[in-house]
Amino acid sequence: MFDFHQFMGLGGGAVATYSVQLRAFSAPFFQRHDERRINELNYGGKILLPNSCLDNLMRRNIQYPMLFKLTNVDPALQRGTHAGVLEFLAEEGRCYLPSWMMAQLALREGDLITVDYKALPNATYAKFKPMSTDFYNISNPRAMLEVELRKFSCLTKGDVIAVQYNEQVYEFQVKALKPENAVTIVECDINIEFDAAEGYVEPNRTQQQRNEMGAAEEEQHSHPPNVFKPFSGSGYRVDGKKPRSVSTSSQQEATSSSSSSASSGRQPSSGIASTARDALEAIAVDENYIPGELRFVRRPYKSKAQKDKEAREKDNGGTMKPFGGEGNTIRPTRGGQ
Repeated sequence: MFDFHQFMGLGGGAVATYSVQLRAFSAPFFQRHDERRINELNYGGKILLPNSCLDNLMRRNIQYPMLFKLTNVDPALQRGTHAGVLEFLAEEGRCYLPSWMMAQLALREGDLITVDYKALPNATYAKFKPMSTDFYNISNPRAMLEVELRKFSCLTKGDVIAVQYNEQVYEFQVKALKPENAVTIVECDINIEFDAAEGYVEPNRTQQQRNEMGAAEEEQHSHPPNVFKPFSGSGYRVDGKKPRSVSTSSQQEATSSSSSSASSGRQPSSGIASTARDALEAIAVDENYIPGELRFVRRPYKSKAQKDKEAREKDNGGTMKPFGGEGNTIRPTRGGQ
């Protein structure tokens, strides 16, 4: 029976295979090249294929994204890698590869390669090794690499890929991949790790440096910085007598109170009054709280005048009674006549 879906490649049946031999060239040999297209091709993991490849692939039961295995036909080398497709704009019989991919396959301009359609699993893990210590000068290297990997469709273990960031080229060797040695990184969650770069030496502090730093910190703590003390000089009286001395503790208390008042932007006041104003009532926990029920309890508010009045009463022992004195009259009483 005629199967229309299988004939049109719309599902059902095994994944089709496709293979073709093409001559490989680097990006500058592309006839319609410009600077943007060259950079897009050189610093990514995709290639340019002829339009005939697209026609053949559309007749087969292919999976997206389109991924290909590239192999050098030289039997002495047998080098291979994987790539996605950028566009189908190459001339017939030609394909254009990134410079790092040409080096990976040990190709010269015009060498033959085999292009095989390949379905790859989604990546779950990748480990990269920077090929230069310049990589550590980047403020956020992980974010940079995640952005640049969007120009790649797949990765192959052992490849040395190249990316461009801030007009500088960085190379990375793919050290490990999971679940296989060749994976696709399109629309998947991948865990990225880094190996130490070539020539990178982790800075280690010697014991002498640790001792010097410890001694410097101890000296800094033992000698506190000089603190400005206002009105710390000596005074003189007009009558020539020796002024009364003030204890050091009183000076320190006055200095601390004046500095705190200056930092808060208010005038200093008596200790009792300020304590009464600044004291906060203890937080009362509502033990009868019912889940889902909100109660808006107002805290009793006292004005500044009322707080000052309470502070003065507390200062006087709370015994002050208005109009509590004795009265006198100008005219003597009758009993005294």
